[in-house]
Amino acid sequence: MKKSVRYILNGLTLPVFVVDPKSKISFMNKAAKRQYSDAKRGQKFAQVISSKKCLSALNDVLNGAANATANITLQEVVPTSFRVSLSRLDSDNELNPSCVLSFEDVSHIQEAEQMRHDFVANVSHELRSPLTALTGFVETLQGAASNDPEARERFLGMMASEADRMGRLIGDLLSLSRLQAGERVAPTDNVHMFHLLNNVAASLGGLAQSRNITFNLDFSDEIPQVIGDADELTQVFLNLVENAIKYSAKGSVVQLSYDTLDENPAYLCVSIKDAGEGIDPSHIPRLTERFYRVDKGRSRAQGGTGLGLAIVKHILIHHRGWMKITSKVGEGSVFSVNLPIAKNV
Repeated sequence: MKKSVRYILNGLTLPVFVVDPKSKISFMNKAAKRQYSDAKRGQKFAQVISSKKCLSALNDVLNGAANATANITLQEVVPTSFRVSLSRLDSDNELNPSCVLSFEDVSHIQEAEQMRHDFVANVSHELRSPLTALTGFVETLQGAASNDPEARERFLGMMASEADRMGRLIGDLLSLSRLQAGERVAPTDNVHMFHLLNNVAASLGGLAQSRNITFNLDFSDEIPQVIGDADELTQVFLNLVENAIKYSAKGSVVQLSYDTLDENPAYLCVSIKDAGEGIDPSHIPRLTERFYRVDKGRSRAQGGTGLGLAIVKHILIHHRGWMKITSKVGEGSVFSVNLPIAKNV
């Protein structure tokens, strides 16, 4: 390949591969080297990209087709969708053509469409109940209760509660949208977990006191710092600790503790143990789905939108972390958050 062509391909922001007639990589531009750092010249292309759709399109071009396209999904840090454009590259020095493949990340387009679909489906369902209630309250105030001050005050309070619920729902949906849009770029700041967890406990002290819940804070200022975004991680632990308080029996203990993972010492594990009723194992895999509730009536009664654990999941994806949930009916639950430990602190 001519030097001028190499310069042009290296200037592109899309990953580009040139594959020779034997299906081996003969060139990778700088963007491809950054994204696929383990790939090497002379390596079989199928060892780097194993998608059957992509390999089938590559085979078509190497066998004479002028061009082809393939829409594929690869398991990067998170599943990523690409539109692969393949073009025949003839050379005076080769009897058979090579193929140029460029990878355009179209995940944001597909995610926007899926988010639009989910928004319409979920929000129409979740808002129907409070909107119906508001309509009924307004009709009552305009009719039978129009001259009843006591009924008017009661209904106005109910209307404010339903309006607040809709506001929280919309706020949580916007948070999810923002998180999903930025989760491919991991945060880089160091976060002091001792201060963060103490602040979370202090913020929820009033709620805990109202239920006679005691905090057992089993950590010290020696807890390792993690790589992350302090505001997002505060949101994670506020959500989990608040849930632990709400679902624990009155007069019980909520415990916060930490450890490092034996199988991966580069990660810090912070656990929140509640004293609730426990969760049936059949529900655990679905707890982080949007709008999934084990007890729908209880969740709504306590002001939940059904989006809290989904937000936690996407924040942890953004941080390259994860959450493990263990529970036994009658013995409470443990939510363990695993985060990368900051180095050279």
